[in-house]
Amino acid sequence: MTQWRAVGTVQQLERDGYLIARLGGRDIGVVVTPDGPRAVRSRCPHQGAPLCLGTVTERLIGAPGEYALGGEAVLRCPWHGWEFNLETGVCVDDAARRVATYEVRLDQGGVFVRT
Repeated sequence: MTQWRAVGTVQQLERDGYLIARLGGRDIGVVVTPDGPRAVRSRCPHQGAPLCLGTVTERLIGAPGEYALGGEAVLRCPWHGWEFNLETGVCVDDAARRVATYEVRLDQGGVFVRT
């Protein structure tokens, strides 16, 4: 059975750019994106980095030395730079790697994640 769980306040999310809460034995993070807040499991599948301490940025595409912005917001791992699509949780460079994504909502000043 899924339920909405409080993970922090909108004020904290706006101030810090992220929230991380321990829910059901997992660290779940909420990050601010240009399209609104997104929630993902905050553990990089590469080597276990705290993923939500990374940066939300626009995806770079192109050949080495010829990069351009790709129009897709990604969450970049703080340890090794792996990038994850915030809608699907799939790693943009290795589709075999992914992180769980969760629904998030803002309600009466609180931030809630559906687990």
